[in-house]
Amino acid sequence: MALTFREDYWDSPELKKELINFINQIHRLDLTLWDEKGYWDRKYRPFSFFEGNRIVSSVCIYSMDMTIDGKRSLVAQVSAVGTLPEYRRKGLNLELSKRAMEWAEDNHDFFFLFADEEAFPFYKRCGFRQVNEHKARLALTGMTARPGAVKLDVSTTDNLDMIYRIASNREPVSNVLGVTNEKLFMFWCLYFLKDFIYYIADLDILVLYERKNGVLTIFDIVGTHVPVFSELYPCICDESDSAVEFMFMMDKLGLDEIEYVKVEGNGTHLYGNFPLENSKFIFPLTAHA
Repeated sequence: MALTFREDYWDSPELKKELINFINQIHRLDLTLWDEKGYWDRKYRPFSFFEGNRIVSSVCIYSMDMTIDGKRSLVAQVSAVGTLPEYRRKGLNLELSKRAMEWAEDNHDFFFLFADEEAFPFYKRCGFRQVNEHKARLALTGMTARPGAVKLDVSTTDNLDMIYRIASNREPVSNVLGVTNEKLFMFWCLYFLKDFIYYIADLDILVLYERKNGVLTIFDIVGTHVPVFSELYPCICDESDSAVEFMFMMDKLGLDEIEYVKVEGNGTHLYGNFPLENSKFIFPLTAHA
């Protein structure tokens, strides 16, 4: 059977369900919850080859607003790339990647993606270049936290609504490299960071963090105003803390004496002109699609 190309088939429930099934089959990630909660939107644009109504190969472009050096940009993240095993080595993903990038290149400032090492040669053929990211790390002296940070359970509607309200009105966590995509943020809250969400009422902010072996890792700070670290830390500190790492650029936090550590395992790739490429940068974790 001949393959049929389709894109942006968001209005077809049957085809959208097939995309969910395909992504789950290839990447072991079920996006049903993200979809059912209403946070998966048309900014996530699929480009797919179908055999009948079955997807055999697909590439997605996620369009997102990004703040870079204080300026707004529209950028494209390549995501959910894959082909069913029996259709591989036929150039399908390469063809889809070309079509997707041709669609996006005129109205997006650059492309980026995160890949497993085995996919590096493929993205090199597509014109991408691998780059390193660096996260900021700061030595700490731990102390007892004052009351204030409340852990949120995302299984309750009230909490989920509050998280979405705050995310919808957030300012970028960084003026150097920040995003404001509330629906992608909700993906992280529903899946990989659901156990690490805290609300600080006095600051009306969300802080997503975990603590392991004396290292406090802050994934994101979400609110209409990002407080300096000296204002935030007393609400989330612990006596066991020896260091804190930030999974975003921390230019708003008022910190000095920062060490930068290479991020391992992201497989970050760029295509096009990225203004921060020659500096120590990190894409916010919650901007990964």
